[in-house]
Amino acid sequence: MTSVRKKAARVVIVGGGFAGLYAALTVRKDESELAEVTLIDQRNYFTFTPLLPEVAAATLGPAHVSYPFRLLARKAGFHFLQAQVTGFDLDARTVQTGSTTIPYDYLIVALGSVPFFFGNPAIEAHSLPLTTVPDAMRIRNHVIRLVERAVAERDPVRRRELLTVVVAGAGPSGVEIAAELHHLIHTVLLRYYPLDPTLFRVLLVDGADGILLHFDRKLAEAGQNELIRRGIEVRLNTRVTGATANDVEFNGGEERIPTRTLIWTGGTQPNPALVHLRVAKTPRGSVETNDFLNIPTRPEIYVVGDAAAVVDRRHSRLYPPVAPVAIRQGVRAAGNIVNALQGRAAEPFHFDFTGNIVGLGGGVALVNLLGIKFHGRLGWLFYRIAYLQRLVGLKNKVSLVLTLWLNALFDRDISCET
Repeated sequence: MTSVRKKAARVVIVGGGFAGLYAALTVRKDESELAEVTLIDQRNYFTFTPLLPEVAAATLGPAHVSYPFRLLARKAGFHFLQAQVTGFDLDARTVQTGSTTIPYDYLIVALGSVPFFFGNPAIEAHSLPLTTVPDAMRIRNHVIRLVERAVAERDPVRRRELLTVVVAGAGPSGVEIAAELHHLIHTVLLRYYPLDPTLFRVLLVDGADGILLHFDRKLAEAGQNELIRRGIEVRLNTRVTGATANDVEFNGGEERIPTRTLIWTGGTQPNPALVHLRVAKTPRGSVETNDFLNIPTRPEIYVVGDAAAVVDRRHSRLYPPVAPVAIRQGVRAAGNIVNALQGRAAEPFHFDFTGNIVGLGGGVALVNLLGIKFHGRLGWLFYRIAYLQRLVGLKNKVSLVLTLWLNALFDRDISCET
C-alpha cells in the first residue's frame, strides 16, 4: 500500500524585517517538508537597522547592514518575491500585489512601521528620517555637502546655519545618530575642512524629561552626561513643532533654530499598507491580536512586530516596537504554525527583556545586561560583540570586522553624491 504524501501548507510572510525574516527561517528550519514558505518584501534585501547610524556617519557602508533576500532564501529553502502588497482577500485567503495573487493557508503579516510626523506636513517635508539604508546615505551625503558649502560661505550667520544639526527624538536611534555625527565631525571632517570647531552644533531634542526612557534611569543619565561632556546640546521638555528649509521651530514658536538639517527619529506608526488588512485595529493603526499572535476571527493569520498590538499581560501594557520583541514574535508565530502542522497546541507569546544596549560612538556604549549595568569602553566592546553576533550573513560579519580594523588605520570614506 502506497502512502499519500500530504500537500505542503502554503505559508506567506508579508514583510522582511526582523519579525518576517526570523519567521521564515523558523518555519523552514522546524518544518521543511510540510510547509512551503514565501516571503514578500518591497526591497530585495534585509536591513540590519541598529547599525544605520554608523552608515550615516560613514563608519560602515550600505553593504555591511544589508543582505540579499535571495541568498537567504536559497540557503534556507524559502521563496522570495519582491513586490508591493496592494490587498488581502481574507475569505479567498490570498495576498494581492501589483503583479500577482498569492494564495496562502497561513499568513504572517510583518509589515513593520514607518516614520510618524504627528500629522505635521512641514516637519515631514523638511526632515530626514532614519529607517532605511537610503535614509542613512541621504543623511551622510547631506551633512558632508553642507560642510563643503560652509568652507566657501563668507556670511558667518549662514555658515553657522549650515553647520547646525538638530536631531528630534532621544530614543536609541536619536541618541546614536547624534553621537555618531558629532564623532564624524570632530574626528574626521575637521581634519579636512578648515572650519572653526565652535561653529558646529549638534542638538538632541525630546519632549520628555530624559533621554532613553526605556533604559535604567542612572544609565540613561550617564549617557546624557557623556553627550553633554562632548558638546552635544541636549534639550529636554522640548518638542519640534515646525520646520522650514532654513530653521526648526520648538514648542509652538517659543524658539527657532536656524539650520538646514533636521533628522527625525521622533516616532513611528504602523505601515500604512495595513489599511488593506480589514481586521480590528487600535486607534494607532496596529492590529489587535490575541496572546498567540493571531487574529481570533481569523486564526490562520498572524501579525507580528511593529504591525501588532500585543498585550504584555504581566505588566498590563503593549510590548514596545523594538527589534528583540519583533524577532521573538516572528519565531513564536512561526512556531505556532509548525505546532498546527504537527497537531500540537499553540503557545502564547511571552518575552522577558534581558537588557538593552545603545552605542554613543567614540568607543563608548551603555549596556544593561540582566540587571548588570556598565558603560564606557567595556560597554562598547560588548556592543560590538552583540551586534556582530546578530548580524545576518558570515560575509557581512567578516566584512564588518575588517572595515572596523581598517577604520582604525585609515580614514573613513567621506565621498558623497551631489
